[in-house]
Amino acid sequence: PRGRLRMIASRALRRLLGGGAIAFGLIGTVSGLATSAHLEQQSAMSRLTTSLKQIANLKRVSALAEWDQLVMMPDREESHEERGEQLATLASVIHARETDAALGKLIAEAEAEAPADRRDAASVREARKRYDRATKIPAELAERKAKLGSSAYAAWAKAREANDWESFQPVLAECFSMVRAVAECTKGGEAELYDVCLGEFEPGMTAARLDELFAETKAALQPLIAAVKAAPQLSAGPLEGSFPKEAQAELNERIVRALGFAHGRCDVSVHPFTTSFSPADVRITTRYKPTEWFQGLAGSVHEAGHAMYESGLGRSGLPVDDALSMGVHESQSLFWERHVALSRPFWAYAGPLLREHLGVKGTDQAIYEAVNRVEPSLIRVEADELTYPMHVIMRYELERDLVRGRTEVKDLPKLWAAKMKELLGVDVPDNKRGCLQDVHWSGLAVGYFPTYLLGALMAAQLAHYIRKDIPDLDSKVAVGDFAPVKAWLHEHVHKYGSVHTSMDELLKESVGEPLNPKYLIDYLTDKYSPLYKLKGK
Repeated sequence: PRGRLRMIASRALRRLLGGGAIAFGLIGTVSGLATSAHLEQQSAMSRLTTSLKQIANLKRVSALAEWDQLVMMPDREESHEERGEQLATLASVIHARETDAALGKLIAEAEAEAPADRRDAASVREARKRYDRATKIPAELAERKAKLGSSAYAAWAKAREANDWESFQPVLAECFSMVRAVAECTKGGEAELYDVCLGEFEPGMTAARLDELFAETKAALQPLIAAVKAAPQLSAGPLEGSFPKEAQAELNERIVRALGFAHGRCDVSVHPFTTSFSPADVRITTRYKPTEWFQGLAGSVHEAGHAMYESGLGRSGLPVDDALSMGVHESQSLFWERHVALSRPFWAYAGPLLREHLGVKGTDQAIYEAVNRVEPSLIRVEADELTYPMHVIMRYELERDLVRGRTEVKDLPKLWAAKMKELLGVDVPDNKRGCLQDVHWSGLAVGYFPTYLLGALMAAQLAHYIRKDIPDLDSKVAVGDFAPVKAWLHEHVHKYGSVHTSMDELLKESVGEPLNPKYLIDYLTDKYSPLYKLKGK
C-alpha cells in the first residue's frame, strides 16, 4: 500500500502507514552511538547531527528494499512475505530508535543551545516534531494502527475488485476511528483533529485555510467547466494508434533527461512512483499502454518533477534537507507535467520527436489539443487538469466531515454520488468507480488528498513568477532549453528543503506572497477559453 500511494520522500505518509520502509535507524540505541569521549566533547548539535544522519541512512536503505520489491524482485508470494519480514525487522529497530529517551535528551540539549544557523534550527525543530509525535502514540495503539493499515488495505483491494461496499464499510469506519484516536494523542495547539491529520502531510495548513482556498477555486472553475462541457469537443486522434512500449520508454527517457532529470534510473512498475535514496540517487518509474502514448509520457514527466525536487535538496541527511511537504512536492511534479508538458511551446519541441520515434499522426497543434481535452471523469487519476480540482475538493469535504463526526461512513456512497453530480455533472454507476476507487483512506492517510490541489495552486503561482523572471520562456521551451526553468525552481524552492514551517512561509520568501488561488484560476481560464472557443472569454 505504501508504494501504491507514492514512494517519494513522504516521511509523514509512511509513518502513518505503520512504519515499514521508512523506519530509519541503526541497530542499537542513540546512547550507544554517542558514548565515546570524543562525542561527549562535541556540542549537542554535533551529536544530534551524527544520530540523525545515521537514522537517515537506514531510512534510505529501507527505501531501497521497498523499491526493489516494487520494481526488481520476483513477484512471488513467498518473496513478498520474506521482504515484509525484513522491512518489519527494520521497522521495529527504527521505532525503538525514534522513541529512545536518549534521542529526546539530545534534542532538548540542542534546543538549549539555540542554534543561530537557520538550517540547524530547522533540523532541531523537525527532529522535535517527529520525536514528540512518535512518543505520544502509546505502543498498544501504534501496534493496532500498523495491523489495521495492513488488513484494511487487503479489505479495500478485495472490496474494490468485487464492488462490495458492504464488506468494506465497517473496516473504513474503523480506519476513521483510528485516525481520530491517533490525532487525539498527538494533538498540540491545533484548532481541531482534522488539522492534526492535515499537518502530517502539509505542515502549517488548516481546514479553515483550505476552506478559503478551495471555495474560491470551486466558485471560479464550476462555470468554466460547464462552459467547456457545452462546447464542441477536441479530437483525441493523435493519441491513438499502436506504440511499442520499448519505443515509448526510449523516447520518454530522452525527454525527461532533457528536462533535467540527469541522473537516476527510469523503470517500469504497476503504479508510477519516485523514490529517493539521496540527492545523488533518485529513481522514477512509469507504465505504458501500447494503444495510447500520452499517459506514459505524462507519468514520466510528472515523476521527473518529483525527482528533480529530491535531487535539488541538500545532501546533509538532516531533516532540513527533507522535502517540506506533500503539497510542495506535488507542485514540482505538476509544474513540469502541466505548465511545461501541456503547454503549446512544448509540442514544438516534442511533436517532431513523437512523429519520428512513435509514428504519431498529427500536427503540433493537433497534439496540443488532444492532450488538453476536457472530459469529466468518474476516476480521479484519469481526470484532466481542469476538472481534477473538483475531485480533490469533494474528497477533502467528505473526509473533513467524517473526522469532525458530522457525517457517518455508512452514508459515504450517497454523499459521494451527490457531490459528483453537483461538482462535475457525472452520475456514479457503482461504488467501484465511486467511493471505493482510492486507496488512501484504507491506508489511514486522511489529510493527504488536499495536498494534490495545494500542489496545483502552488505550481500555477510559481509558473506566473517564472514567466516574469524568464520573459522568453516559451521560446526556450519550444527548442528544448529547460535548464533556466530548472535553475529557477532550484533557487526558489529546492534549495530550501524544510527550512520553512509551511508552504505559505516558503512562498513568502521565494515569490513575496503566500499561496494564492488566483494564479491557477487565471491559468485555466486563459488556456481553456481559447482552446474551446468560449464566447466572451
